[in-house]
Amino acid sequence: MFKFIKNIINEFRDLLSSLNILVDTKNTKPKIIFFSENKVYQKFSKPLIEIILSVSSNKIYYLSIDKEDKIHHKKVKNYYISPFLINFTFNNLRAENIFLTITDLGNNLLKKTKNIDQYIYYFHSPVSTIKNYTSRAFDNYDTILCVGQFQIDEIRSREKSKNLKKKKLISAGYLYFDYLLNNINYNINNKEILIAPSWNKDLKNFINENFIELIEILIVKGFKVIFRPHPEHFKRSNKILLGMRNKFSNKNFKLDADDNNLKSMEKARCLITDSSGIAIEYMIVMKRPVLYLDEYDKIHNSEFREHLGKKVLDHDIKKNFGYMFKKHDFNKIDFIINDSEKKLVKKMSALNNFIKKNYFYFGNTKTYLFSYFKKNI
Repeated sequence: MFKFIKNIINEFRDLLSSLNILVDTKNTKPKIIFFSENKVYQKFSKPLIEIILSVSSNKIYYLSIDKEDKIHHKKVKNYYISPFLINFTFNNLRAENIFLTITDLGNNLLKKTKNIDQYIYYFHSPVSTIKNYTSRAFDNYDTILCVGQFQIDEIRSREKSKNLKKKKLISAGYLYFDYLLNNINYNINNKEILIAPSWNKDLKNFINENFIELIEILIVKGFKVIFRPHPEHFKRSNKILLGMRNKFSNKNFKLDADDNNLKSMEKARCLITDSSGIAIEYMIVMKRPVLYLDEYDKIHNSEFREHLGKKVLDHDIKKNFGYMFKKHDFNKIDFIINDSEKKLVKKMSALNNFIKKNYFYFGNTKTYLFSYFKKNI
């Protein structure tokens, strides 16, 4: 009984705490607000916040539904928002600019209001907008920080075909590439196999369960395996993850739940995935092979058929630089790993040209954004 009452009191305190942002901004309209779903996304938001703070005297209000998700900076005010009060908070929030990584603004959880002048989206994956996201994922944003020309072309094409209001599309680049390039230690002994499945809403359990069988075979063949789930798997496939922990509880298996994927990338000899965005980050930054389990396609856009025949960057990378294999190839996975390394070496020049052609300011995104926000903040 005492524990129940204590939980009720704590919940009530959380609800009161969630109202602080509305109280603090009642008589003012903040210039900049960031909203975060989880501490996991801080690796995308924090570098952007640091750039804005370096060119602006304004404080930044940082809202999160994760109690552990805080930006420690004297010019950042952190607020915890109870999941029960997200809609109420956003319906009453006032701001000039709010930065988000949530797709489908106005279609699902979060609604747009006239109290916020600009809704700004920044990407947490360097992928196409027409395959991995729902058809209306970006329709209601005012401004989008695009990682490459391919995203601009895709969004403009949709605006034209659906007669949508034109958004402000900024050639921003992908700041997380910079972060990885500046922080990864390439001298770490990379002997392990990193497996990182995508979250696929079309699969019964949201996770590609073929990877469980593959892990067994890799361990039998003497490989050490790091399994890194997508953040959505912890919400939707937690029973499967707990089962994997118990099944592979030995020194040759690690389930990586770290907020940051950097350490796992450093240790990995290669990456095995189906369609995860980490494949692009890993291949482009580490220059190591990505093996694609080619059993399921990840298509979250119900209107994807309208785009058939168009170039999709994810497909180009997979086809030209990835190494495809099937479930019936599992028993020769050691040969496939060795072969993928040899083949990628021969494609290195083409890969570097591909990066230069498709991603804005690769390795220099921070410099560009510093200049952009200095002029436009």
